[in-house]
Amino acid sequence: VAYQTAYLKAHYPAEYMAAVLNNAGNIEKITFFMEECKRMGRMVLGPDINESKQGFAVNSAGLIRFGLGGLKGVGEAAVESVITEREMNGPYSSVFDLVKRMNQRTVNKKTLESLVYAGAFDCFPEMHRAQYFNVPQGENINCLEKIIRFGSQFQMSQTTTANTLFGDM
Repeated sequence: VAYQTAYLKAHYPAEYMAAVLNNAGNIEKITFFMEECKRMGRMVLGPDINESKQGFAVNSAGLIRFGLGGLKGVGEAAVESVITEREMNGPYSSVFDLVKRMNQRTVNKKTLESLVYAGAFDCFPEMHRAQYFNVPQGENINCLEKIIRFGSQFQMSQTTTANTLFGDM
């Protein structure tokens, strides 16, 4: 077993370390193995809404990507919903595209806040993390709440349009 694991670590370092990180039980072990990745010269990238899987995984560039399932405040059903939608209809082009396509029963405000805090929306260059929580002067809700409201109104209009006599109104 030692020879096999040494072979895997030498010839498939990113895949090996992703598997080890997925099976590390507690935060101390994860920290230890992330330090080992750094020592090996393997970068562990933060979570990304368009690239992350449930757990640690290797992306197309051969780098290890932090999984969405490891984020505090993001439930397993929400992660499965986001990943399934992304695999079926392609990557999300913006945060507005995400809220239009997401299942709002599984992905709620708390989930989106946790994703923003973790940096999962950093792939969308339109907004910085702090802008999601900014409350414009004279208003009482932040930008993230406006985005969620937009998504729910869009989905509601899609369901009511589908149920009318003239569906394209």
